[in-house]
Amino acid sequence: MTSQLPRTLQEAEGEPREAVFISHAAPEDNAFTIWLGAKLAAMGYEVWADVLKLKGGDDWQRKLENALRHRAGKMLLVANPRAVDKQGVRNEIQIASEVARKLGDAAFIIPLRMEPFEAPFLIAHAQYIDFTRGWAHGLSELLETLQETYRVPPNAGGEEKIWREIQLIHGKTLVAEPERLISNWLSIDQLPTKIRYYEFKGQVSERRAQAQMTEAPWPLKPFRRGFLTFARIHDLQDHFGPNLPIRPKEERRVAGFLDSGWSKLDIGRLDARNHFSDLARQAFEKLFAERGLLQYALSGTQSAWWPPVDIAPTTKIGFRWGDVAGLRQIQGVSLKRQMNWHFAVSVAARSAPVHHVRIVSRLVFTENGHKPFDDPAKMHRLRRSFAKTWRNARWRDMLLAFLHWLAEGRNSLSVPVSSEEGIVLGLPPMSWQVPVSLPVEDEAPEPDDDDPSDDDEPDEADGPSTADGPEEAGDDA
Repeated sequence: MTSQLPRTLQEAEGEPREAVFISHAAPEDNAFTIWLGAKLAAMGYEVWADVLKLKGGDDWQRKLENALRHRAGKMLLVANPRAVDKQGVRNEIQIASEVARKLGDAAFIIPLRMEPFEAPFLIAHAQYIDFTRGWAHGLSELLETLQETYRVPPNAGGEEKIWREIQLIHGKTLVAEPERLISNWLSIDQLPTKIRYYEFKGQVSERRAQAQMTEAPWPLKPFRRGFLTFARIHDLQDHFGPNLPIRPKEERRVAGFLDSGWSKLDIGRLDARNHFSDLARQAFEKLFAERGLLQYALSGTQSAWWPPVDIAPTTKIGFRWGDVAGLRQIQGVSLKRQMNWHFAVSVAARSAPVHHVRIVSRLVFTENGHKPFDDPAKMHRLRRSFAKTWRNARWRDMLLAFLHWLAEGRNSLSVPVSSEEGIVLGLPPMSWQVPVSLPVEDEAPEPDDDDPSDDDEPDEADGPSTADGPEEAGDDA
């Protein structure tokens, strides 16, 4: 059997195929390919990819084809709509399919699913590795597949040095100029004074008690035969009424609760912090609902809160806290996609390393400014493709504009937890001054019809915009 194989395959059979070949759309997927190549090389794999041509010198095109035909144990296809439409990628799929047939390896090509894509006929049967949930998650699954399923052995050949050089080619040099970094953390400047434990008196219907706790006017957390809350008795007794009488049992200062828990109730420090986070989340959700924001369920238990078109401005919002100033839209219309986009947030209160609330930026898409698309797959595709050209500065400014609007231009945001107290957050978000910085990109970003112009500069008097009409400049404001 071996004697009938072409000479090149006889040589390949004599040498174990230990290389991993990465096929991708260049230059669109260069960043991911460089990241993946460096990770695999660090794990001991021999890795080949088109980005190696950046190193210069050798005839890399010939070397790459030779590696795919004679050295590769597997080909990893960076799979997204851009890649599978590229002729160069299709050529590599064709070569890899020929190699797969000669080797009798139906799983020679392993697609790495970066986005939903329409698989070409030659790889329609292939099982993909899912990278849509994050690069780190996909890498973990890929390494397990290479090692446990296909048993592609690492080959400590020193390729990590080459991949380090490729990373440096794309790297930026730090400059000795200070830079202010604005985070997505809001400092908790004031905590509620006390947390209280209430019990239900006598025998009560568990179902009825649970229903009433769910509909309570202030945040509370079911616990034992009652609940934990920041609210005083007069905030709650009318809500539960005579059929569900409650009585205060214990109370504890919130600062001590977060530092060391509540020994009298057998609540450890970690559980205390989790209870606080849950109560703070409820307080935020009540505030968002009162301001007219709507809830959109994400995967798992997380939610995003977003403003419908008639709740927040559709024009730019001016924000200014000292030298932190700018203009940004937080929702708009994409005419070319025939849909509305809305900036959204998820929140999480944390007690370490300092007391803070973390704000995670999201996007929600609707048909008419009010109703999110019913198709989860469509929402996922839009989230991954719509903002692909948006830079970090845009996301930062959208968050600042949203917070300025939510706080009505104030320097703090109070999130009520009872009729008398709230969790008081400082604005703008926490920032740090670092002694070095990265140079700003010289090249202009790709034109994006869905990204309203940000050439305007805020005036000293600029505050939150209240206009309801569309942006005058630009088709997709």
